[in-house]
Amino acid sequence: MYKTARVSKNRRMFILFLIAVLCVLLLSRCVSARHRNLPKAENPADIAAFLAGFGWEVSEEPVNIKNVQIPAKFNEVYSNYNAMQKKQGFDLSKYRADIAESWCFRVLNHPRSENTDVFANVLVFKGKIIGGDICSYAIDGFMTGFDGVTNNYS
Repeated sequence: MYKTARVSKNRRMFILFLIAVLCVLLLSRCVSARHRNLPKAENPADIAAFLAGFGWEVSEEPVNIKNVQIPAKFNEVYSNYNAMQKKQGFDLSKYRADIAESWCFRVLNHPRSENTDVFANVLVFKGKIIGGDICSYAIDGFMTGFDGVTNNYS
């Protein structure tokens, strides 16, 4: 015959509370781990410094800042865009269904910036850079990674 231990209601509540705290701590570690080593982007100067690392001079203030939702399911266009992100060390699939900020800066020293407007689009999530591109929206425009060379077709 087995004896069962009776656990008081208070003790059960305390154990459930401890389990809940542990779950919250584990989840917060997982969320922060996905962008732990990414570049900081808390203000325009942080982003300008990041882009300067690739040789780009950009406008002091962003042309535009908007919220963008990373799709939960990538279509062909977004899969190609994420392929380019992966080539430059980012991976947007870690942020599926999250809302990021898109910071758009004018690039002042791109070889094509004399003839057309060139922009740096930088995706920011919780103060960290998670991806982006250098592009021109002109009819004969282009899109590359931050290095000005990497794209999703090479």
